[in-house]
Amino acid sequence: MTANLAGDVTMRYVDLPASEPRDAVPVLLLHGFGTNFGMNWRAAGWPQALGGAGLRVLGPDLRGHGGSDKPLDDASYLPERFIGDLLGLLDELAVDRVDVVGYSMGSRLAWELALTASDRVRRAVLGGFGPVNAFAEADLSAPGAGDTPFDQVFRTVAELQGNDAAALAACARGQAARPFVGEPRPVGVPLLLVSGARDTLATGAEDLAARCAGAHVEIPGRDHATAVSAWTFRQAVVDFLVG
Repeated sequence: MTANLAGDVTMRYVDLPASEPRDAVPVLLLHGFGTNFGMNWRAAGWPQALGGAGLRVLGPDLRGHGGSDKPLDDASYLPERFIGDLLGLLDELAVDRVDVVGYSMGSRLAWELALTASDRVRRAVLGGFGPVNAFAEADLSAPGAGDTPFDQVFRTVAELQGNDAAALAACARGQAARPFVGEPRPVGVPLLLVSGARDTLATGAEDLAARCAGAHVEIPGRDHATAVSAWTFRQAVVDFLVG
């Protein structure tokens, strides 16, 4: 399905009912940089796990990704533009509140959604995310040209079928223009942070969880690319949302 939510960008999304619906808020899944709902979540078994637990799943392709529009100007990718899309989607679907589960860039947006619209978020899960600067030392005028962790990620995702390298570069610059800060924190929204033990991009996740009075789960042996598919991750989220 698609929806024109912000006037300038059409978003592709899925709305998946639970196999045996519970009396629970839907789960909004926010994918990482350079992926989309299908790559990040569907391929890793998340719709089945959440739907089997009685939860409706909302899965957008974020602007610049997947089947959604891919503007080329940096300002289109400021965090507040993504949040506008997400709130527009909830309004379009007449959904008052969600549990939001993010991964990597999606976690940054989950934090922003919980921070700026706490009345729309019941619980939030931040996967593959910590307070480190993901763009540290990268030259964002030529992303992918260097040897930083972000450059390595950029080179990988820029080659994936359907991706637009220019749009992804604009997305990186838009995100970097609003560096993550851990203060203020979301109020009244319980947080769970999940990270692979070998995920350097999630360094500091445990400390961030502690500062927010949240919980942290570490997945042994997993890195940034592999943590999202871990059964441990899915089970921790199901327990957090329905336990």
